[in-house]
Amino acid sequence: MTTKNTKRQGSIRPPKNNKLLLGVLAITVVGITGGAVWVASSEDPGSTSSVGVLGGDYHALRVLPDGKLLYGEHAGVSISEDGGRTWSESNGIGDAMAISTSPVVPEKIVMAGHDVFNVSEDGGETWRKVSFGNLPGTDIHGFTVAPSKPHVWYANIAGRGLYRSENAQDWQFLSSGTASAMSLAAGPGETPRLYALTMNQGLIVSDDGVRWMTASEAPPAAAAGLDVHPVSGNVYIAGPNGVARSENKGATWQDLSFPEGARLVTADPQDEQQLFAVGESGRVQRSTDGGSTWIK
Repeated sequence: MTTKNTKRQGSIRPPKNNKLLLGVLAITVVGITGGAVWVASSEDPGSTSSVGVLGGDYHALRVLPDGKLLYGEHAGVSISEDGGRTWSESNGIGDAMAISTSPVVPEKIVMAGHDVFNVSEDGGETWRKVSFGNLPGTDIHGFTVAPSKPHVWYANIAGRGLYRSENAQDWQFLSSGTASAMSLAAGPGETPRLYALTMNQGLIVSDDGVRWMTASEAPPAAAAGLDVHPVSGNVYIAGPNGVARSENKGATWQDLSFPEGARLVTADPQDEQQLFAVGESGRVQRSTDGGSTWIK
């Protein structure tokens, strides 16, 4: 299969209510209208199956430097050591809305979600609780570690907005512009560009976490269908049109010929030619050539 090389030309502009994909619990897409509201129903609301078809509510997908895959959902975190073909049962640790790590300290993984804040230092096998510090709430909708500065954490509190910490205890409020966000990611560098998928604006971006702009040409995205490569800074979106990549911080986009609608996507931190994405079918597909072809 050959990449379509379809590029969207556009600009970054102040937010307006234009695009969101709400139906990440979905298997059958009910409809996409105008600004792209993706509403669908789930055939299997249960947890992950060991045979390779993912269930649950599709919150997070993360590939680790050793090739291990972590999948986050309401029932916890599942692990695959064979490229997504088989999975462990969800560990029941809590609602894993986000799974984040840094290539500087790859062994340290942070998982955050509804009333959940945990850290693993053994590839997701075991977890310990982390204090919420002075955060004003415990319902984290979107979390990311700064790739180049792993001591810098960003947490988005549902209904309140974005907070930043350098010690995981003392949090500074940055913006209410992400109050409706469901997913958060950061690019590389000393001052990383931040990205969020919101409930009513689609993809928004910020260079300081305070002022946010809409990425006007970003394709429709699933609520958690966002990843940023920690070295290149390339941005990936999963949505009803498949998987797309931006190599210029969200200004233009290239379709990656994913064979179905997608819910989650993650890029290997050590080899960006290797991508993983979860389709609407719940199956994980892998690309070893940067998205030109995909293998189940």
